[in-house]
Amino acid sequence: MTRMLLEEMDEAALAAAPYLFDLWAFPHQAPPPGDWRSWVILGGRGAGKTRAGAEWVRAEVEGPTPLDAGRSRRVALVGETYDQVRDVMIQGDSGILACSPPDRRPEWRAGERKLCWPNGATAQAFSASDPEALRGPQFDAAWVDELAKWKRGQEAWDMLQFALRLGHAPVPTLSMTEKRYSSGVKA
Repeated sequence: MTRMLLEEMDEAALAAAPYLFDLWAFPHQAPPPGDWRSWVILGGRGAGKTRAGAEWVRAEVEGPTPLDAGRSRRVALVGETYDQVRDVMIQGDSGILACSPPDRRPEWRAGERKLCWPNGATAQAFSASDPEALRGPQFDAAWVDELAKWKRGQEAWDMLQFALRLGHAPVPTLSMTEKRYSSGVKA
């Protein structure tokens, strides 16, 4: 069946297939159905948490064509450090840049710590060790990585909640490695 389907696809469809995450993602990598306030992607190493988070950001900001707007226009990317946001969430093997098709790939502006999509959407990088940096900006979505290991987790989480104030229902997605300890953060 799969072979027949692949043989029937034209060159453009075959080129797009790796970027159609909904078609080949594992069930645990899909956001929950319906209205939700936060999605926690919890799993062990290699479970696909980073890929799921990156694909969720893409689904939030991308529209049907490269220049169409998505549901969200401004996304906060928050990790333990700026380097971890850049190296894992943005430039990593399963990060946003790696899973973006060429016609929708955002531009990484290192000096601004910002990703800019062709449709005008942006994602700003933040370090949890500098919670005050979240004071002032506003977002309609956020991807939070490894919250349980943040040294200033509660402060950064609280500041992010104040920043999530755009759009109809701004939401965070959290990707975390399963551990046997609690972060102490009240979500």
